[in-house]
Parts: sequence; C-alpha cells; structure tokens
Amino acid sequence: MKLVDSISFPGSKLVGGMKSGTGDDRYAFDEAAGWACVIDGATDVGPVRIFSAAESDAARYAEIFASEIVAGPADGREIPQAWFARLLPRIRKAVEREVKIPLKDAPRSSHPTAAATWVRVKNGRIESATLGDSIAIVRTPAGEVTVLGESSKPADEQKRAQTVMAGTLEDRLKWLQDVRAIHNTANGYWVFGVQPEAAAHIVYQSTDAPAGTQVLVMTDGYYRLVSPYGRYTDAQLIEAVIARGLGELMRELRSLEASPEDDAKIGRFKTSDDATALLLEV
Repeated sequence: MKLVDSISFPGSKLVGGMKSGTGDDRYAFDEAAGWACVIDGATDVGPVRIFSAAESDAARYAEIFASEIVAGPADGREIPQAWFARLLPRIRKAVEREVKIPLKDAPRSSHPTAAATWVRVKNGRIESATLGDSIAIVRTPAGEVTVLGESSKPADEQKRAQTVMAGTLEDRLKWLQDVRAIHNTANGYWVFGVQPEAAAHIVYQSTDAPAGTQVLVMTDGYYRLVSPYGRYTDAQLIEAVIARGLGELMRELRSLEASPEDDAKIGRFKTSDDATALLLEV
C-alpha cells in the first residue's frame, strides 16, 4: 500500500475561534505492512483534564492510540477482531500510566474517546475496522466505489447539532457532557476510549481491492464535504481528491466554514472541525 497524499488541519474551538495547536486528529500508517489509520480525538468537554501535559486530552488520547498501533501492529496472519481485542486493553494501560487523575475517580465525561477507521490490504481485499463517524471510500480501477464505516453517523450528528446549537453555550456544554458520560454504556453509543469492551462493537468490513485501487480514509471533519455540505457524493469526493489533491479540497472545505452564525442552521457543533485525510493506493 502506498501513501499518495495526506493532510491534517486543526479546526475551531468549541467556544469559538481557531485552535492554536495541531488539533485533536492524528493518523498513522505503514506502507510496507499495508495498513493505515485515522483517529479523531473527541473534543474535551468534561469538567477536569486528566492528562497533565498535553495540548488537549483529546489530542493526547489520539497520540496514544497512534503510538500503540505503531508499536504493536496487527500480525499479517491475524484477523482484525483478534488484534483489536488485544489492542484496546493496551491503550487503556497506556492512558492509565499518564493520567494525573485515576480513571475510576475522574468524571466519565472527562474520559477520553475517539472515532477511528483502520484499513489494511490483505489478499487482494481492503479490510477495515471503524468505531464512530470516520469513513473510508474505496475506488477500484474499474470505478466501483464502496464506503467503509457508518456513513449515516455524520448525518446523525448533524441532526443533533441542529437542536443543541440553538441553545446557550452553557446548555450546549451540559448536553455534550451528559452525552459523553454515557459513551460506551448501554444507554449511549460506542467509540474508542478506555473501555476495552468497545472491541465487541467495532464495525468490521471488507471489499475487493485489486492493484491500482485507491482508498480515501478520513475523519468526519473532512467528510463534511459530503455531509452536511453536500458538495460531493462519496464517489465524487474520492474522484475529486485523486484529480485535484487533498489540499485543494481542504481549501474548499474551509471556505464553507467562515460563519459561526450558520452553525445551528447547518448542524455543526464547531464552525470548522479538525479534518484529516489520507489517500492510499494498493
């Protein structure tokens, strides 16, 4: 697998204004081993920070996630389900080594979480594993397009944001904290975090990937070009990236995110989101 292009840009802060650091997204890849992953750390919303030295808890969690998959990648003979069952306890232990507040004592709304999509080429197919709203689009040389991940998730968030963003900043933060507190429980939805049992909820998919197949793996911030903005279909987005490059489409994306006043109408929690994308070729 070859990395053709990559991009990762920070977005705006939850309270408005652009972030000054690198943002909460991270990515990792190994061309020789044939895998890549994008990780979207969930914006800090809890009442306390649990990492003592980090740009944000979300960024540090995404860094730990990336470091762990690089340090202990899936064995080529191993199915993804078995690897993730081993990986998630390692990520929790890595988090526990760094936190200044024991996880058992920290409010659940301060526990770090992330969406992520991992892809691997094996035996002429692309295998994927996703939790959350990150997405991969696969295009074969024959022009067949397959979407990996849960493409309805970004639209679901848009609907929630349209309601929540109509309230005050205090109301929004309270709602976000309440939702974060039930992540990875029977009453919430499942994402990567510090609960190893999330492995049982990962969405595993695969599709044919003959030589020359191209794969666009991205966080939901980049996928905004499809949902909610509707500038491209899935097929059109990967075609545009192949033809024009990730950077040009990033500029187009940011041109649509100039007005915070449109957040509630469009349905976005932040005017611009951290946006990361990788273009890969088999």
